[in-house]
Amino acid sequence: MTPPLLSKALLERLFVAASIRRWNDQACPIEFSELDKQAHKAMVVVLLAKHHVGVDWDKLLSYFCFEFLSRVVLTDIKPPIHYKLLEKHRIDLAAYVWGVLEPEVRGYGLFLALQDYFCNPPKDLESQLLKAAHDYVSAWEFGFIYRFYPKGYGVQDIQDSLEKSLAKHAPILEKVAHLELLASMFGQLRFQKRWSQTPRVPPTSVLGHALFVAFCAFLLSFDLKACRQMRLNHFLGGLLHDLPEVLTRDIISPIKHGVKGLESHLKDLEAEVMQEHIWRYLDADLAQDLRYFTEKEFDDRYIDPTTKEVKSLESNTALWECFNEDRFNGVSGRLLKFCDQLSAFLEAKISIAHGIKSDVLVHGAKKIQQKCQSTFLQGVHLGALFGEFA
Repeated sequence: MTPPLLSKALLERLFVAASIRRWNDQACPIEFSELDKQAHKAMVVVLLAKHHVGVDWDKLLSYFCFEFLSRVVLTDIKPPIHYKLLEKHRIDLAAYVWGVLEPEVRGYGLFLALQDYFCNPPKDLESQLLKAAHDYVSAWEFGFIYRFYPKGYGVQDIQDSLEKSLAKHAPILEKVAHLELLASMFGQLRFQKRWSQTPRVPPTSVLGHALFVAFCAFLLSFDLKACRQMRLNHFLGGLLHDLPEVLTRDIISPIKHGVKGLESHLKDLEAEVMQEHIWRYLDADLAQDLRYFTEKEFDDRYIDPTTKEVKSLESNTALWECFNEDRFNGVSGRLLKFCDQLSAFLEAKISIAHGIKSDVLVHGAKKIQQKCQSTFLQGVHLGALFGEFA
């Protein structure tokens, strides 16, 4: 049995993003974190990509990972200064980012292209979609600041610049009907905090948590030798697994599991409200596609290529032995559940390491570790990740 390549340092890097405050030189009515920005951007770019033909999803997710990690390394540089520095020091900055990240991502081949990506920025469809999503979410954030303090120094200039950027992206953005409604709805998950019953540092939102699960599931898919489509599905499944909480809010596990029949009834209610408030704004095919990632989210499952029916699997090995091919559109719900638990564990442990601890955090982390530290999948000892933080 081998441990995964996913490193403790990279996991901690993701939580650094939760501590980075955006727009920290402006009068903000609420706090915006870099982790939430990247998660919101991921949600929006998925919507944009689903409305464009010919998207290379491998490229799109690789580009997203490159930009996410690099922004965590360089995010203290204000955007106007960042862009000016890139004009003369792009190669040096790319080398610096790679020097910081290389020890943390070592072993995952997709990151070997990271430095070249920044030295020679692509101008393909995937990079255009990411840029559009990036600017759209930045404008969404800045809208709060602009309405709160429109006469602040530089505020109007930033607003004008963002409006010009959105105008340039109009051909991409306009393809998504109800984009403003959907993006704002997804953005609500930025306001819902995890572990809401106890203080915690850094506080993380449901949306930030979803990106953490997506990122880990995507990378661990390489360890597990998942096929291309399953890797992509694991990112989407992680990103969307808590989407119903936009409408139900987070119901903590002790209540879910402690009240007989509540969990199954909650699933029925989630399906109803998702249909009423989200799916009806999407075309039928897209709604069905995204529904695949929000219903039975922790089941191992695949789509029958002939009947197009979703099939859940009880066996721990059936998905990997029989359906690990692109044509089956498989999802390892067990992997997503593991990453969900890993995220909750680290949310508690990292807060404790910062000196903010409570009985809820201590007992919660201990319980999750006891439950998950012996997890194996495809010969990979996933549970070894818990030992890194013991």
